[in-house]
Amino acid sequence: MSHQHVDRLLGEKPPRPPRARPHVPAWLAALGIVALLGIIGAVYYFVRPLDAPIPSDAGALYADLQQDTTPDGYPMLGSPDAPVTVEVFSSFACPHCREFSDDWFPVMHDAIAAGQVQFIYIPVSHIGPGAAEAASAALCAGEQGQFWIMHDVLFAWQDKFLTQVFAQRRLEKGAEALGLDMGAYQECLDSGRPQTIIDRAQVAFDQRGLRGTPTIFVNGEKIEDYTQLEHLGEAQ
Repeated sequence: MSHQHVDRLLGEKPPRPPRARPHVPAWLAALGIVALLGIIGAVYYFVRPLDAPIPSDAGALYADLQQDTTPDGYPMLGSPDAPVTVEVFSSFACPHCREFSDDWFPVMHDAIAAGQVQFIYIPVSHIGPGAAEAASAALCAGEQGQFWIMHDVLFAWQDKFLTQVFAQRRLEKGAEALGLDMGAYQECLDSGRPQTIIDRAQVAFDQRGLRGTPTIFVNGEKIEDYTQLEHLGEAQ
């Protein structure tokens, strides 16, 4: 009897063919790579370092002006006894507000310095992305006497950056660059004090039936023609 016959009698099974590895379509592999790169990119987007430049002339325009806050907590420039009061409802995330600050505040500067005008900034936080965070940062900088410098910094960032303009990391880095006491700055943010002022501004915004920013009032009267600001100090 041959060995082959004996093997068959003993029930030896013939060897199995090797299993084929599962085939992954090239398009599916490419899709997985794209998804992985997207996840990596998203993580980097949210943790990457953010610039927080301080313009060299930030706050320079207000250096010779009296600075204070109103009883409602709004930042103010000029004498509280001035015969003319200019109120500006403004958002740091509003491009037209930045343009108003750049183009029209200098027009009023001399009248403010002469004690003829008091200028009040009323922070609106619901118009534009990051407006609330920016307003809180500026108000907390104000508790350390640097509202108007931060005011200029925030508007400069609005013009410079396209994304995450007022991200918390950028705001904190900016506060550090201004030399603020970061413990006091954080305590201010955590305290709710800036939010109280922002909420008060929102109530005033709604009570006056306003819809956008900037909105300017002169002695309680809303104005549309900004050229009126050129004559605030006349015949007072």
